[in-house]
Order: sequence, then structure tokens, then C-alpha cells
Amino acid sequence: MKNFKFKSNFFFNYIKKNKISKNIYNITEKVKNVGNFGHLKKAAFDSLKKHYEKNFKINHLIFALSIVFFYYLVYLSFPGILHNKKDQNYFTSLLKNQYGLEFALTPEISYSILPKPHFQLRDVIIFNDKEDFQKEIAEVKKLKIYLHQNNFFKKQNLKIKSLEFYETNFFLNKFDLPYIRKFFINGFKDKPIIMKRTNLFYQDTSDETISFLKFKKINLQYNDKLNQDTFISEGDIFNIPFNINWKQDLDEQVTNIKFKKIKLHILNTNKLNKKNEQSKLQLYLNRSRFIINYISKDKIINFISNNSFIGNDKILFTGKIFLDPFSFDIDSSLDNLKLKNILKNISFFKEFFSKDFILNENFNGKINFDIEKLDKNPLFENLNINANFVGQSLDLSYSIFQNDKIANLMVKKGVLYEEENNLIFRGDLDLIINDINKFNNKFVIPKKNRINLKKINFEVMINLTNYDFKILKIINDNYKDKEFREVDELIYEFNSGAIKISNWIEFKIFTNKIISSYSG
Repeated sequence: MKNFKFKSNFFFNYIKKNKISKNIYNITEKVKNVGNFGHLKKAAFDSLKKHYEKNFKINHLIFALSIVFFYYLVYLSFPGILHNKKDQNYFTSLLKNQYGLEFALTPEISYSILPKPHFQLRDVIIFNDKEDFQKEIAEVKKLKIYLHQNNFFKKQNLKIKSLEFYETNFFLNKFDLPYIRKFFINGFKDKPIIMKRTNLFYQDTSDETISFLKFKKINLQYNDKLNQDTFISEGDIFNIPFNINWKQDLDEQVTNIKFKKIKLHILNTNKLNKKNEQSKLQLYLNRSRFIINYISKDKIINFISNNSFIGNDKILFTGKIFLDPFSFDIDSSLDNLKLKNILKNISFFKEFFSKDFILNENFNGKINFDIEKLDKNPLFENLNINANFVGQSLDLSYSIFQNDKIANLMVKKGVLYEEENNLIFRGDLDLIINDINKFNNKFVIPKKNRINLKKINFEVMINLTNYDFKILKIINDNYKDKEFREVDELIYEFNSGAIKISNWIEFKIFTNKIISSYSG
């Protein structure tokens, strides 16, 4: 019996050991297979591939995608189902809360999911909401409100993705500028706007248009990568095309404007939140450049320029601009000036000195301009321009061309103005003789025709648009009450084109004839 028990224990122990060995072996194989996971992954993939190749049908995929697309379209349609014309006030509030603009919306509200989900409204008005009244600042023929697609199941939980304005007219005056400035300073983060075919009318307080700007497209948005608000557009002003690129960050605003047609480039850097720190304005026109540092405070802009050039000639200027009411007072000096260069750019001056631009009732101020040297001028050495912008004209009275050794030419009364699209100068001038002998030698007056000449007064009218020069009268100060037929005939021949003056020699000959006529 004892012997049987021993054998039985041995048998069970043997089985137990073999079972344990088998388990250990299985575990070891599994560990090996885990180590060979790539092989298992490939095997599983091959098995699935064979299954789907055997059972897959393209119709099943198309059906599944159609179901998903159908439900997506239904989802996109929810805003049009939930919102109708009665939600006019909701959209007004939504626009004001997100964009900070006061809209007046009509009940003409429609919804479309193409090309992107959006509401469309017509004949929209934007107001500058003041304390005592609402002033209309824009008329929008068509407004599209594009939506974020994550809140469509709730009726009044929409969020605007962007706005698009079509055929917009802005009507602004000086009282709207603080409102516009605040809108730009607040930036465009989470409130991008695109405007197509936009006109801007800048008006005086009587609603008369002072200037008109036309924009093809305006893009206002926030650049997340650069942390900048941007305004990008192209358009034209007074038929002169331009491109504008404006950007703003926490420290400064930079405005970059290019007028390719007239080769004018304007770059303005305006410091923000930094008191008493100068901003900088840079203007580049052909070969000239103007670098201006300025500070704006209490509606007065103080500015100075010590590093500006007209061509290769240095120009210095300083002054003030008063913003309310607008006027300016500027003192300037230039080392050297070539009058021929001004005549070459007469087309630019025609555009610049026009009723639409400089010569308008709202552009008022004074400029005193000293030119130390008139380059290659055969008679005058320097020039002082006393320019007074008044209303629709430029008063140049008391400007003077100087040559203390020979003679001065004083503008007793001179006005530059625009008439029937022509730029006209009309002046009453005095030629004051400082040294009669040097004057006679300069103009080669024959000794027999020399007189004791002190002053000659003459009136002229010059059409700077078509280069038409007319002499209205010539008066010798020595013979105020006496008529000289020879002088009248010379004036008539000159005005009729029989006598032409295109250079210094021809001018000298003509002057010689005039003075000789007084000798009898």
C-alpha cells in the first residue's frame, strides 16, 4: 500500500511538472510573438485585406458617403430654417457685439449654403452713433455674413466668421475721424471684413464733397502669425491709381502708400501708447525724398525735417499743422533749385494744384520758402516764395526773385487758380532796377537807348496747362501817363505768337526792344 501511494504521488508530480512546462513553453512562445509584433501586424493586415477584397463593394461606400453628405447639408441648412426676417434685431445686435459697428438692417434677409454658409442682406446702413443723434456714414448695397459652422443647432448662438460688403459708399467728415480711428485701433481680430467696389466721399460740414477715393477691393484682417492688424487695398484718387498697405501691432502703425503713375511713395510710422515719442513720415517723389519727424498733441502737429532732399539739394523745414480748424504754418529753405525741373513736371503740378486736391476751400495755410540759389538762372540769384493757400486759390503776393547787384522781380499781387480744368497764374509784377548800368550791360541796351530806368510794372496771365503766356500791360514808372505805341505793338505781336521766347537770348532781345521803345 505504501509502495502504491509513492507511485501515485510520483505520477501526479510528473503530470504537474509537464503541465507547468507546457504553460511555460506557451508563455515563452507568446513572448516571442510579442517580440515579433511586426509579423503579426502584417499578418492581420493581409487577413483584413483578403476579407475586404472579397466582400467590399463600391456601392456601399457611395451610399455611406451620400448619407454623411446629406446629413451635413441638413446641418448647414439649420440657420436658414431657424432664422427668418423677424430676426432682424438679432443680427443687428450680433454685428454690434462682434464688430462694434452700428447697423440698420432691412427685413430682406436670405440664407445660402453656397459657396459657404452665409446670410445676405440688402440696402444696409452704417451709423456713427453719437450721444445726441445717429449720423449715417455708409450705405452698403449688399452685405454677406459668413458663419462659423459649430453652432447651427441653437437658434441664437451664431458666430460671425467674416463680412463682405458690396458696392459701398462712405460719407465722412472731420467729426467722424475719431470714430474711424477708434475702429482701426481696436483692430480686426475675430472680425475680418472684405469690401468690393467701395467709394469714399470726404465732405465738409455742409455735406459738400472735398475729396473722393475709389477702392477696387479692401481687405481688413488679423494676421495670427505676425500678431498684426492689416488693411490692404488698391484704388485711385483724382484719377491717380494707388496701392495702400497698413499694419498695426501693439507698438506702432505703419502706412505704406504708392502712387506708381506719379512715382510718389508715402511711408508713415506712427508710435502708439508712447507719449512725446516722435513719429516719422517719409515721402519719395522721383529723385526727391522728404523725411519728417512729428509729434501730435492737443489737435496740433509739430514737425521738423533736417534730412530731406529735392534731387541732390538739401531742404530744411519746420512748422505746425492745426487740426481744428485745419490750417498750417511752415518755414522752409532750399539750397538750390533748377526752375527747368519744375517745368518738366508741369503735369504733376496740374494734378496737385487742382480744386479736387490742394486748391479747395478746406486747405488753408501759409508757407514761407527761401531758395538760396537759382541754379543756371541768367538773371536772378535767389528766390523767396510767400505762399498763402486761401479758399480755392494760392496767393503768391510779395514773393520775390532777387539779384541785389542788378534787379529784383517783386510779385505785387499774384494768384494761382484753376479755371475750366486749366491751371492759371495771374500776376501784377514790378521789375525794380538796383543798378542801371549793370542792368543795361546785362541786356545789352545800346547807349543811345539807355534811360534812367527805376522800375517797370507789368501784368501777365500764364496758362500753365497749355503753356500759353499773355502780357496784359507794361508800364514804365518814369512815364506812367504816357502811351507808347511801339510797346503796345510789341505786346500784341508777342500775344499773337509773332514773337516767340523760348530761351534767354530771345528774352534779352525782347526786353531790349521794350526798353529802347521808351528812349523815343
